Amino acid sequence: MSLTLNTLDNAYPEPDAETVTGTLASLDGKRNLVATLARGEATYLQASGNAVSGLTLTYQDDSLEHRYRSVDKALPLSRVTEVFQQYLRGEDGWRASLQWERDEEKLVATTWYESWWFYIAALAAVIASFVWWRGW
Repeated sequence: MSLTLNTLDNAYPEPDAETVTGTLASLDGKRNLVATLARGEATYLQASGNAVSGLTLTYQDDSLEHRYRSVDKALPLSRVTEVFQQYLRGEDGWRASLQWERDEEKLVATTWYESWWFYIAALAAVIASFVWWRGW
């Protein structure tokens, strides 16, 4: 399966090792915040943060139920580059070389009174009441 390296501004189909290394080194925590090496829509390895002060790794295998984040939130650039290079080559050792924790995607349930649909319906009911009361 083909790999794509994505940042906020660029996409590199089938990146080479040099492109991956340069992209990770350019992460500054501001505009260049995230680099993602993806095998598909839901399978990827992602680095986020600042290359100088440390990066956090996240990987996902096919679904949100299989999404993990590195326990260490400030991995050095050299370590992150090594993990990305292993992922690029298709090696499996990158997973075992770090400690991971489940990255729970928090879904927020919206109550009925927080929905804009409720306010539109309430406004329509008020307008209808005035029209009925005053006549058209």
